[in-house]
Amino acid sequence: MTNRNVAVFIDAENLFKGYGKLDIPDLSMADILDQLERAAAREAGAGSIALARAYADWSALGLEDYRRDVERAGVQTMQVFSVSKAEKNAADIVLVVDCLRAAADLDQLEVFIIVSADGDFVPLVRRLHELDKYVIGATLADHPVNNVLEQEVDQYVPLKIKATPPAAALQPIFSGDPSAQLPTRRPARTDRSRAEKPVVERPLVERPAKKAEPKQEQPRKAEPKKAEPKQEQPKKEQAKKAEPKRTEQPRKAAKISWHEMAQEIAVVHDGPASSPDDYKAIIKKVLSDPKVRSYCDKLANEGGTLPILAMAIKAAAPHISPSDAKVSSMSRALRFALADTQYALARESDDVQPVLVRRNANPAGVLPDLSLDDIQRGVQ
Repeated sequence: MTNRNVAVFIDAENLFKGYGKLDIPDLSMADILDQLERAAAREAGAGSIALARAYADWSALGLEDYRRDVERAGVQTMQVFSVSKAEKNAADIVLVVDCLRAAADLDQLEVFIIVSADGDFVPLVRRLHELDKYVIGATLADHPVNNVLEQEVDQYVPLKIKATPPAAALQPIFSGDPSAQLPTRRPARTDRSRAEKPVVERPLVERPAKKAEPKQEQPRKAEPKKAEPKQEQPKKEQAKKAEPKRTEQPRKAAKISWHEMAQEIAVVHDGPASSPDDYKAIIKKVLSDPKVRSYCDKLANEGGTLPILAMAIKAAAPHISPSDAKVSSMSRALRFALADTQYALARESDDVQPVLVRRNANPAGVLPDLSLDDIQRGVQ
């Protein structure tokens, strides 16, 4: 099993270049999700996709046929109706609200993927960073991307689409078979059926009037004794009695803002790695930086997962990628690069994400280091 900690939110209107100039290429949504999942595992050490939603007016011309392929890929299609002429903003607003709700309610979601090239999502990305989420942006490779959005996300993924039209896209969702009939309604009950029933008239029976009974005088109630005035107590004594007893509660530890700490890290290496050995040397150079080391020490104390560690690595070496080490995931790249360092990766079971640990603490579930020979032989 793999941990599901990735959420995908697709701005379908932006992906297809707008309702006015709808351009749906021959692409498969399953292929898009596969690319996104592999990119999240490679760059952020993420698991698999937990939820995926696509937002659009799916009744628009052209989208109703493509909707089946989207749903077949496991993506929830969110129907958006606009109450004004601003159809574009309607989908954006619903996407933002759903995304923030998922970020606040589902703690297990650590990586958020926004499939859009629209700069309007920059405030959303910043808010997700405040919630310590790793954010990936993505769109089709030939679409122009907003410069600010590309800089704000932790990474941007250009989607490479194979020219293979999905079979479901060739079939309309709604059947055009004239033999298909809607379910018949039950005939309504008419007033005539009610009128056919005979009405039985009942004779009116006069009831004798009740005689007025004489009122009985009730005995007067004894007047209550006036309460004696209480003696006023000193104000200080009254205040002491009114105050509830205070119980001392233990102070909660302040929550660490990993993204703010990562922003304080300066660039240690600006450029890609030329080989696996170069990648390993860059990681060791990054770990020698005092702020990165402080970040990693706190992360090891908390048992932080790889998406949080990826924030510090991206800040210190923004252009290196695990693919430079000839591996397909960040987990394998770090098992290679962290060898002979004070840090390692550990995992309690197969259904949880690896976490950063200190070697000298002898933690349980430490993953074995990988050598270059192990990587070339494909050792897992």
